[in-house]
Amino acid sequence: MADPNRRTLVKEGASAERTVRELRNQILQGRLLPGEQIRQEEVAEQLRISRVPVREALSVLASEGLLTHRPHQGYFVTKRSPEELAQIGLMLALLEEELARTIVWPTAEVVVELRSLNEDMARLVDASEWVEMVALNHEFHLRIFGLSSLKLVLDEVRRLWMLADAFIAIDYATRERRRRTVAQHERILKALAARSRTRLLKSIRDHRDSTSVGARASMAHHST
Repeated sequence: MADPNRRTLVKEGASAERTVRELRNQILQGRLLPGEQIRQEEVAEQLRISRVPVREALSVLASEGLLTHRPHQGYFVTKRSPEELAQIGLMLALLEEELARTIVWPTAEVVVELRSLNEDMARLVDASEWVEMVALNHEFHLRIFGLSSLKLVLDEVRRLWMLADAFIAIDYATRERRRRTVAQHERILKALAARSRTRLLKSIRDHRDSTSVGARASMAHHST
């Protein structure tokens, strides 16, 4: 006979995952704005679930940096100052550059897999629901940076990307920017296939500098 407590835990776990996806999408698409409070009872009512999986989902999103928890007040969509974004962008620029310098060249099979990821992104360029591009973009870049042996540096890049996710997503708000991202990825792929370190570094720099976070890092760098 099935354990009813286990069934409840499985159901709540699935509800928490669905809540994480829904809130993340709303944040990345700008439907929940920086500084806006997330009220547990409203989310539970909207998704027709109990507050238990909502609390779990809010904790997950806070660990990713998309939400900020204030004791005795609740959860709020993380709001970052231009200076903070510039610092995040600057750290990403420095660490990603080092990862790109130290990758081992991928096999032809890996290049094919990376091209498939970019093709998945291309299929979302004209879509109204494009938010999956954010996760695909993560996978594309982290697969490349994962070719480096600098695993601690890679872990830090992952952390910084989570902090910047809502702001990186700004670059997908228009069809033109989504198309530009796919084209820039294609240039990165060509550099990888040609095994040209110079072309790879340039294509990654150009791609990063064209993003909102990258632009802030560039401005911060040139102002010092």
